[in-house]
Amino acid sequence: MKRFVQTSLGTVAVRVHPGTEDRTTGRGSPPWVFLHGASGSWRTFRELTLNRAIPVEYDSVFLDLPGWGDSPGQVPFTVDQQSTAVVEALTALNYRSWCLFGHSMGAVLALDIAASRPEETHAVVALSPTALTAGAALNRPLRYPAMAPLVGMHALMFVLRALGRTAPGLLRIAERTGLLRLVLGPFFVRPRMLQRRVFVDLAVDARPASFIAAANALKKYDAGIWQQIAAPTVLARGSRDIFTPAAELHALATLISTAQSVVLAGTGHFAHVEDPVGTWQTLLTALQSTPDSLHLPD
Repeated sequence: MKRFVQTSLGTVAVRVHPGTEDRTTGRGSPPWVFLHGASGSWRTFRELTLNRAIPVEYDSVFLDLPGWGDSPGQVPFTVDQQSTAVVEALTALNYRSWCLFGHSMGAVLALDIAASRPEETHAVVALSPTALTAGAALNRPLRYPAMAPLVGMHALMFVLRALGRTAPGLLRIAERTGLLRLVLGPFFVRPRMLQRRVFVDLAVDARPASFIAAANALKKYDAGIWQQIAAPTVLARGSRDIFTPAAELHALATLISTAQSVVLAGTGHFAHVEDPVGTWQTLLTALQSTPDSLHLPD
C-alpha cells in the first residue's frame, strides 16, 4: 500500500504492509519502521519481505527518505531535518509510536529519532551505523585508510553528479556488464551468490546529490545526543563490514546505556540482504534480551 505524504522536506513516498493484528481497539502494537541507507530506498529491504523474515503481525512501514527513491526531497539537509521528516510522515499515517530498523545512514536517523522522541520510540535496531568513524573519515580521509571504500564512494558520487542525466544510463550499463557487482563486491561477503535484482536496485537507487548531502550532514552531526536514548537498542554490524568497524559498536554501546552489540557472522555491510532471515532473527532475539525489553511486542 503506497502513499505520498507531505513533510518539511517535501513529498515522501511510504509503503505500508498492514499487519494481521487486530487494531480495531486502537491499541495495536507499534509498527516496524524501516529506514534505508544513503544509496538505497525501500528496495533495500526487499530481501526481508521476499524471504518473509519480518513478522506479519505488525504493520511494516518502508519510507523512501527525502531525496531517494520516489521521494523527490531537497538538498542540502541536516540529520535533524531528515529525522523530523520521518516523524512527520509517521504522524501523517496516524502512528503515535514505533519500533525503528535503520541501516547505514538510516541507522543514524533511527538513533537520532530515538534520542529526540524517547516516549514514542519503543525499540531501535541500528544495523551497520555509519556514525562516528564515518564522519571522522569524511572530514579527515588520510587519517582513516581503512575507510577508503567510503571515501572512494563519496568521490564517485561527485563524478556521477557531474555527469548529470547520463549517470543513470551508465549505471545501468555497469550493472548489465557485471561491472557494478565487481565495484560493490567489497560491501558483501559473497557478491556472486546474490540475486541480480540486488545490484539492479542499487543502480536504480543511486542519488549522487543526496548522497553528497548526507555525507555533509554526517560531518556536522553530533552523536552525543544519543546519550538520551532510553529505548531498548541493538547495535549490529556484519563481521566483514568495511563501513562500520568493530570499534564503532564498542564506542556507541558506551554512549548508549540501553544498547547491546551484535556481530553477524559471514556478512558485510548489507547483512539484511545477504542473510535476511538469519539477520532478522538474530537481531530480534538480541532486542528481546535488552534492558526494558518487556515493553516490546512479543
